[in-house]
Amino acid sequence: MGILIAGYYGYRNWGDEGSLATLLQVLPRAAVCVLSGDPPFTEATYGVRALPRVELRTVRRAVRESDALILGGGSLLQDATSLRSLLYYLALIRWGLRAHGRVLLVGQGVGPLRRRIGRRLAAHLLQRVPFLSVRDADSARLLEGLGVSGATVDADLTWALEGQPAHVALEAGARWVGLAPRLWADAPVQEAFADLCRRLHAEGYQALLIPMQESQDRALCEAIAAATGAQALPPPQHPAQLLGVMAHLQAMVAMRLHGAIFAASAGAPVLCVSYDPKVDALAAQLGAPTVPLRALDRGLAEAWGAFPREALHARLQQTVPALQAAAKGLLARVQTAYQRLPETFTTP
Repeated sequence: MGILIAGYYGYRNWGDEGSLATLLQVLPRAAVCVLSGDPPFTEATYGVRALPRVELRTVRRAVRESDALILGGGSLLQDATSLRSLLYYLALIRWGLRAHGRVLLVGQGVGPLRRRIGRRLAAHLLQRVPFLSVRDADSARLLEGLGVSGATVDADLTWALEGQPAHVALEAGARWVGLAPRLWADAPVQEAFADLCRRLHAEGYQALLIPMQESQDRALCEAIAAATGAQALPPPQHPAQLLGVMAHLQAMVAMRLHGAIFAASAGAPVLCVSYDPKVDALAAQLGAPTVPLRALDRGLAEAWGAFPREALHARLQQTVPALQAAAKGLLARVQTAYQRLPETFTTP
């Protein structure tokens, strides 16, 4: 069957879609099958075969018939979303280990793991995975706390995503600032980002609201745009087109992790809203400032006022190339592992 790739694909979460697109830069598409929430979308976008990820009998057979299983990028191994999601990915790993043992966890963000059963199952399975790569030091420390050693600390896969031209024409000469919000619990996200839009417009900027997951962020972004006169970005046809958009930004204010990664990769300094440990980990990698969720109502506009854009832009010239090199090195190892199939392999 070739390579089976699993992740949160097909849901138009452009960070996860970007992880898949990055993997496909080094794997032959004819040899790839992807588990997807929307197989026709995945097949049309990437030119690969796709199977419905929710049909467990089909999925289990696909794992058994594969030459290797890749879990590619994203925050798959966590129970903040739900225990069910974690158990789904752990089941894939278990099936892959039983079928052939060739399981690759590539650029994973691990945690949080709050439930005892999730921690125990993860520890039992992950110590048997021969290729275990995480995207940040916090994920590695969490694994070590579970008794899982040997993970390499690399970088998020999308640091190696090859950009495409923007899918929209932004007004030339305008000073664009990107905003990537998401709803979270009862935090006043819509009000805080709307206030920031008004401040940006008063300072002569154009606010561009960027839905990083269509199903969750589109309505929010369009509501903020309607209330403030800002612009909401239409959906791209391919995640790499967002890098083309980000190249036009002077800054990015992001709750969404990959909103920050895509912007920084394109050279735009980022201000992060800290709602999840993965965002804090990225901010630490970039030396970027953060706004705590508890202070969002007044703190977002104040943080923008203190945002040292020029200093952060200069810092990106040092931090981003190292992250991009780490992601490219990870891709090279994945490619080597593919070329060595069907041998059993271990992480170098």
